[in-house]
Amino acid sequence: MSRNNKIVRFHAIPTINIGIIVFSLIFIFIVVQIVRSMNQDHVSVYEVQNSYMDSNITGMAMILRNETLVNTEQAGYVNYYIRNGERVGKNATVYTLDSTGTLNDLIAEASANGAQLNSAGYEQIRSSIASFQNYFSNTNFSDVYDFKYDLESQVLDIANTQVLEELTSAGSGVSFHQVNSSESGVVTYYQDGYEALTPESVTKSDFDIEKYSKKSLKTGEILQNGTPVYKLITSEYWNLILPLSDEDASRLAEDTRVTLHLPNISREIYGDLEILQNGSEHYAKITLDKLMVNYCDERFITIEIVMDKDEGLAIPNTAILEKQVIRLPREYMVAGANSNSAAYVNVRTLDEEGNLSVDLVEPDIYDSDEESVYINPGNFAENAVLIKNNSDETLPISQAARVTMTGVYNINRGVATFEKVTILNSDEEFTIVQDGDDYSLALYDRIVLDASLVEEGTMIQ
Repeated sequence: MSRNNKIVRFHAIPTINIGIIVFSLIFIFIVVQIVRSMNQDHVSVYEVQNSYMDSNITGMAMILRNETLVNTEQAGYVNYYIRNGERVGKNATVYTLDSTGTLNDLIAEASANGAQLNSAGYEQIRSSIASFQNYFSNTNFSDVYDFKYDLESQVLDIANTQVLEELTSAGSGVSFHQVNSSESGVVTYYQDGYEALTPESVTKSDFDIEKYSKKSLKTGEILQNGTPVYKLITSEYWNLILPLSDEDASRLAEDTRVTLHLPNISREIYGDLEILQNGSEHYAKITLDKLMVNYCDERFITIEIVMDKDEGLAIPNTAILEKQVIRLPREYMVAGANSNSAAYVNVRTLDEEGNLSVDLVEPDIYDSDEESVYINPGNFAENAVLIKNNSDETLPISQAARVTMTGVYNINRGVATFEKVTILNSDEEFTIVQDGDDYSLALYDRIVLDASLVEEGTMIQ
């Protein structure tokens, strides 16, 4: 007998791969977090450091001195016997003039034959070396090279002077005119048109460096009668003229003496101060009685007037914000049950059902003085009423005095908490704030770098 074979097919039940599901959920979570982070502003943190900031006044100052251009008395070739920046006594020989240039050739020939310095010449060289040793510092080793060139020039000038004396005493027959200084002073060999300028006549255009020109008087050419041949500075007193902004002029208005930093001088220099005004322009006139010879070849130098130096905690300007806080009379502060510190207030509130309650609340205290405590308005409901300690007198929060306080968001505890700061000084990027104030920042505190990105109470991860 045949058997009917019937095959019954069942639908396959799909199997669930748990691993794929878990992986998919993790992938979706990561994508969501990435999208959220891309759409959120990143909160950067700054660690507070010690620093300082000065408010010194720096600028390019003009040097004015008692300078006189000395002209030739006749035409001829010039031979100089005084180095640039060297002091000359009254009636001492500064230069000679001869109409043919023969004297110049004889001096050159004698020098080429090896002129020997006499005892006076060696004494001058020793004096220069001793003077250099007194002010030389290893931190400015390049000064050695400048001194080397100055010394070579000095030796040449001394040798030329000796040769001139020998030619004169030997009766060489060369006709020349020996010119002596009419008064003592410091000799320089340049002119720039500022010799007759006075502090009271200085204008803004006089500081235009692009138009400033300086001409050497040592040309090596024959000079005509009446031509400037050297310049004589006859006084140790000299003036620095520094353009001032209106703000800096006001800062210096009450001062009659200032402290300066000058180029290539390691110590501080002191000078008498006078504020000049020419039209709408203000200038500081600083009078000095020493170091004139150091800058006898300069017309403009950069100087710094030393003002106050503010030391404290440095914070970025972007971290600073202003906040409206409550100024509460101290009489409203009370001590807690387990504390002797008056750090609480009695607050009466009215709930939605009309029930009154009085609670002891510990507000965020931002600052305090002898009469007031400055607290966070966000600690109270809008309809809250403060009750004075041991009194029936009350103060609605809505009527409490408010003041603006400057501060930052401290995040040491992971929450943006407002802390007041006292600003000492600031520039375009950073501000120096007082260190050691109560209720304020301390060294190494962590603050929000950009206060505009968070609000008080924001959790910082």
